[in-house]
Amino acid sequence: MPNRAQRRAPERQAQKLATRGVSAVSLSWAALPMSEEDDTLFWMQGQPKPASEADMNSALLYIVSPDYLKAMGIALHKGRFFTNHDDNHAPLVVVVDEEFAHKFFANQNPIGKRLEPQDPNGEAEIVGVVAHVKQWGLDTDDKQKLRAELYIPIFQQEDSVFSKMVPGVDVIVRSNQPPTQVFAALRRASASMNSEQAIYGQQTMNEVISGTIGAQRFSMMLLVAFSSLALILAMIGVYGVTSYSVGRRTNEIGIRMALGARRSEVFRLVLGEGMQLAVLGTLLGIVAALLLTRLLSGLLFGVSAHDPLTLAGVAILLGVVAALASWIPARRATRVDPMVALRHE
Repeated sequence: MPNRAQRRAPERQAQKLATRGVSAVSLSWAALPMSEEDDTLFWMQGQPKPASEADMNSALLYIVSPDYLKAMGIALHKGRFFTNHDDNHAPLVVVVDEEFAHKFFANQNPIGKRLEPQDPNGEAEIVGVVAHVKQWGLDTDDKQKLRAELYIPIFQQEDSVFSKMVPGVDVIVRSNQPPTQVFAALRRASASMNSEQAIYGQQTMNEVISGTIGAQRFSMMLLVAFSSLALILAMIGVYGVTSYSVGRRTNEIGIRMALGARRSEVFRLVLGEGMQLAVLGTLLGIVAALLLTRLLSGLLFGVSAHDPLTLAGVAILLGVVAALASWIPARRATRVDPMVALRHE
């Protein structure tokens, strides 16, 4: 059986990887947010072991070392997370996420409750509750059936599991340095400890997240491109209609000015007519958006399909574009010479 020193060897190696600019390092196995997933079965304290696995409860499994929360930036809501004392000589402990707590301990405090995970064998006490991690992706996690998350100390694993873990363990690193520099420093540190060790599959969390929303991002880029083109065409259209109207009403404008209309009044008249077109188009567009945005709800994250701030922002943007498009024709209208217009009449 590995002793405490042997069990902590991977952790010591991970800590040695902490080069300049690295604030936290943690080992991780089983699930990794938006990248790898694994689950475990368990049953509650006091209940007989279910006859079959189909009758057991299930949760996503994270096997981690004490600095995992700090390395991943996950908030601790209640209780505590793992410490260096949570090893094979200490009582079994687990930490659950808020989704787990809500599902299995609806109106109760889960701290101090006990459950029996299938692996490792033995009754474990819940010592903390952490924030939920979107394991299945930013936009699809809420739609998944398996969302409850269970954390187990890496050094309380059974020997058979622990021996399989070391060759393929994940190392989570938090750093404020550029990724290329950090990866290079980690390789050098790893090689100095053991030339046979290999660091592979390195990714930043931003790259992991980007990989899960690649299709949505591409679709949104197309929508932005077409929306920008539509905005330009709208601006050209408002400008063209307003310019055409000013050209046809040159005599009218000249008569107005001959009868005492000030240039500022003419400017507001033409600009107002251009804005009327924009307001009418915006109102029709908002009605159409309210009817059709549910078709785009699958592409949205962090905003509802009927978000009032977004609709208001778009309306204001269209108003500004229409005002700019009407500005030049309105300025041209103020330069109409009343004598020329009347002579032509």
